[in-house]
Amino acid sequence: MDYGKILKRAVEITWRNKALWLFGFLLALFGGGWGSGGGQGIQYRMDASELARPQWAWGLVLLILVLVMIVISVVLGNISRGALIGMVREVEETGTTSTRSGWRSGRSRLWSLIGIDLVTAIPAFIFALLLMAIALAPLLLLLAERRVLTVLGILLTVLLGLGVLAVLIIAGIALSILRELAYRHCVLEGKGVWQSIRDGYHTVRAHLRDAGLMWLLLLVIDLATGVVVFPLAAVGFGLAAAVGAATSAATQSTTGAIVIVLLLALPALVVMAVVGGVYLVFRSAAWTLAYRELQSQSVPA
Repeated sequence: MDYGKILKRAVEITWRNKALWLFGFLLALFGGGWGSGGGQGIQYRMDASELARPQWAWGLVLLILVLVMIVISVVLGNISRGALIGMVREVEETGTTSTRSGWRSGRSRLWSLIGIDLVTAIPAFIFALLLMAIALAPLLLLLAERRVLTVLGILLTVLLGLGVLAVLIIAGIALSILRELAYRHCVLEGKGVWQSIRDGYHTVRAHLRDAGLMWLLLLVIDLATGVVVFPLAAVGFGLAAAVGAATSAATQSTTGAIVIVLLLALPALVVMAVVGGVYLVFRSAAWTLAYRELQSQSVPA
């Protein structure tokens, strides 16, 4: 497989087809999970019964908002993933693509893409928990409260922990490659969840070296991009925080400082999302081109 040709073509597709950028931007925003954080509430002079009701109400509202954001994240993230895959194929076959065709491609394979994530993620999560439980099991020797058993338990835990870490890294890499290929079997071949995963596995098995090298090459590019982008982002957010701290010290207004920090950090967040989105377009295009190349090498069973 000509990796240089694939990467060069992925760059060309990314730069010449700006319609892809919208879905890259959405994937950058919604491709990951959503988290929730807590904050310090305003203290009121009221008894516990009066305070409990608004706390429960706000907690319920927060829970609903988090669930809604998770649903939006899953839906838009997978629509965008499917759109990018389908649009790259369209570019390769027709020389052009459009946002409309991207939405159509993403929506048509939405549930299957979600299914691939669930079917692969749940067993992987259970597998990881079991391995971690095995690694931590020797710590039970500490309950004996004997020096020799304590040292032995700690030593075995460290050794097993290193072994589990190695297994999880290898399994994570394999799962990452499997998912990338399963996504493309799903979108480009119109296959269902189980068939996409099965055929993705067969593709990895038949082209382990090529798929593994592609993953490694993109990892190197990921790291190189991170080395350039994240320090710049850190500087931007650091300046915003410094200005906010100075404002708070000068005005004694925490609210005003928070507003200023948010206003200054917002452009950096937008730039990060745009840059990250364009990079995800390139990454998705590279995997789609690699998949098409691997398929062209495959002999039907």
